[in-house]
Amino acid sequence: MTLHAAIEKLLQQTGQQMTTQEIADSLNRNKWYQKKDGSKIAYFQIHGRTKNYPQLFNRNGATVSLAGHSI
Repeated sequence: MTLHAAIEKLLQQTGQQMTTQEIADSLNRNKWYQKKDGSKIAYFQIHGRTKNYPQLFNRNGATVSLAGHSI
């Protein structure tokens, strides 16, 4: 699973907006996405990925929600 797919799945499952840190912490716990080097996902990686997929994600500072859902 790609990082942006894991973020999308998490937001769908929780049904609410989350901060980039909350998303990183959750994905590190559930291991839906793991980096090749085995290190933990950092909040800034969530920031970068959600910024690159505006068709999937709404952003308001460090808060992320699925596109089509209000923040």
